[in-house]
Amino acid sequence: MPVKIPIEGVLDLHTFLPKDIPSLVEGYLTECLEARIYSVRIIHGKGKGVQRNRVHGLLKKLAVVASFSEATGSGGGWGATIVELRKEKELPSPRWADFCECLTEGARALGTHLDPAQIGQFALHARELVEWNRFANLTAVTDATGLAERLFLDTLPLVSLVPSGARVLDIGSGGGFPGLPIKVMRPDLDVHLVDASRKKANFLRHVIRTLGLKDIQARHMRTEALAKEVQAMGSPYDVIVSKAAFKLDRLVDHALPLLHTPGIIIAMKGIAVEAELERAQEKIWAAGLTAQVRGYRLPRSGIERSLVILVKT
Repeated sequence: MPVKIPIEGVLDLHTFLPKDIPSLVEGYLTECLEARIYSVRIIHGKGKGVQRNRVHGLLKKLAVVASFSEATGSGGGWGATIVELRKEKELPSPRWADFCECLTEGARALGTHLDPAQIGQFALHARELVEWNRFANLTAVTDATGLAERLFLDTLPLVSLVPSGARVLDIGSGGGFPGLPIKVMRPDLDVHLVDASRKKANFLRHVIRTLGLKDIQARHMRTEALAKEVQAMGSPYDVIVSKAAFKLDRLVDHALPLLHTPGIIIAMKGIAVEAELERAQEKIWAAGLTAQVRGYRLPRSGIERSLVILVKT
């Protein structure tokens, strides 16, 4: 859930339970970044230093934190820590040259052109992914060319399948795939990212702010709760995408209450999808969906991938 206290650069921990403090501090600092507040005073009291040490240990693990130090008494900082947050990032260092080269060449091989601005945004996303991966468990892929191909290039075949101006939902977005790259490639889309992990949702909000994207939001919630909200407001999605978050039969269960008619569900899968399709066939028919599979190959590694496209008419 979003932080429910005022975002104004001061966080007093005295009224919160110790078990709630880690998620509270992480969420609060993320909200401060979104509000462009880069200096935050966290009041923890002195006591025996237990709370101070707990907070400092947490701050060392957060990628959004640039530095922190104990506040001076003259600054009203008795028992407080001043936290400086990271501002907009510079482009990645030359060690990411392979990432950018892999993106450029791979996109060309897939029949797509990436302009310098899009490559720059993908590079920023990738660097933030690596930084946050230390504590948020966002991806098992961390080398530059692997990130470029298996995460970003892997998303490109979806882009042309999404109708102009569509309302898009990415279920189980994790590190932002495929929803964030789709948005970078298609600014006309209204994109929503959902993930059941608070840390991952916080990361997604951070990347959205860092990239300066509009008409996109990330939420920490489960699809069941989102379905109730969508049905109450009458706001289903035109396209629902997901990268290996669920098996096909479960994806149909999660996505169908959220899908507009007409609408499209696109599942990113490996090359062997026949068994999943067979298990899900009864649900696909019962839901009035038609299925097709499109295969493609990642250009540098040769890994074969599939898109399972379920169309509701």
